[in-house]
Amino acid sequence: MSVLIFTDNPTTGETGLVRRELKERGINVDYLAPWDISFPGFEPDYDLCYVPSNMLHRGSTFELVHRLLILRRIEESAVVVNPVDSMLNYSKEHLTLQLDKLGIAHPETLITENIEKANDFALRLQADGRDVVIKPICLSRGTGVSKLSWIRSEEDLTQYLLWYTRNFGEGVFYLQEYVPNLGYDVRCLVIDGEVIGREARSNPEDFRYNVAAGGNAQSFEDDQYDDLAVQVSEAVGLNITGLDILPRENGEPMVLEANCYPGYKALMETTGIPVHKLIVDYFERLLCS
Repeated sequence: MSVLIFTDNPTTGETGLVRRELKERGINVDYLAPWDISFPGFEPDYDLCYVPSNMLHRGSTFELVHRLLILRRIEESAVVVNPVDSMLNYSKEHLTLQLDKLGIAHPETLITENIEKANDFALRLQADGRDVVIKPICLSRGTGVSKLSWIRSEEDLTQYLLWYTRNFGEGVFYLQEYVPNLGYDVRCLVIDGEVIGREARSNPEDFRYNVAAGGNAQSFEDDQYDDLAVQVSEAVGLNITGLDILPRENGEPMVLEANCYPGYKALMETTGIPVHKLIVDYFERLLCS
């Protein structure tokens, strides 16, 4: 059995844990980054390729095309995790569309390249007394997520949206209503159709509950959201994913995120669950099936 870890960020702690676990089990493992591979001449010889970083949504359009072609070439002879199509489709926009098809509760959302429609959506929600949140469609760890409640005029809103799309949005506006909640969300980590761990995340200083953005995490033992997490992970085609679910006062949870490249150090620290070992267990099942 041989595994390729294909990433543009090999220094991530979780990636290192998976690599060490593979080596401890006597499995041959290589690291390659996109800039290590050139065509023609690249002939991959691996059983499985693990992609732990968001490299299809960083860099230029030309880099995306090149990296996608590398993955398609690897896919001809190896199992790719997560599947290439799911990584290509991965975005908050794709999640919104899938949740709409499933009829699963989700914040009222607008995705558009039209700044006038973005303006109108935000102003309508504000006129209804609702806060508005803007997010990049592909970044993770709370990066670029911002409330618009401080903006008081249409002119200021337009100026901010123009600034935001240059710095975070890259031409696409992803706007949502801010949903009042119980002060925490629940991250369910799904591997191969099973929730293997959960954590409740909170942040008294910020509406973003991401641990990477300063949030706190603690173990969440209740399995009430497991079926929902698995259903959504299957809908977006991700075999390893972190589902962020928001409990609400009315009892109906809302799904906020389905992360293709979930961090899990905080989950391991709060629960003791050896996530990296379970990921390698999954790899072995894939190759033995």
